[in-house]
Amino acid sequence: MPPQAPRFCAVPGCAQLTTRRRCLAHAATAEHARPNYALRRWYRTPRWQGLRARVLREAGYTCAACGQVFLALEVDHILRHEGNPARFWDRANLQALCRRCHQRKTQRGE
Repeated sequence: MPPQAPRFCAVPGCAQLTTRRRCLAHAATAEHARPNYALRRWYRTPRWQGLRARVLREAGYTCAACGQVFLALEVDHILRHEGNPARFWDRANLQALCRRCHQRKTQRGE
């Protein structure tokens, strides 16, 4: 896939070019403003990266919902962890989902 052409940051008045929606500075500001910022930090830990890799390996890179094989899968909490560390790190509460199935599940509020 060819790289995206740079475009201006989506924040009005920002002249930074980026290949994403926002430049790095505005993306960081938006991330820090999210109400669940403290919980989202868990997703950037080496512990999460290892657990995520384990879930994907054990699933054979197959989506638990539609059964299709994908190289790029998302690891989903079956039951929302809602900040509960025990539920967040529980391997039995994790499944591999393709982006489409994960978005559908999230939109249903699950």
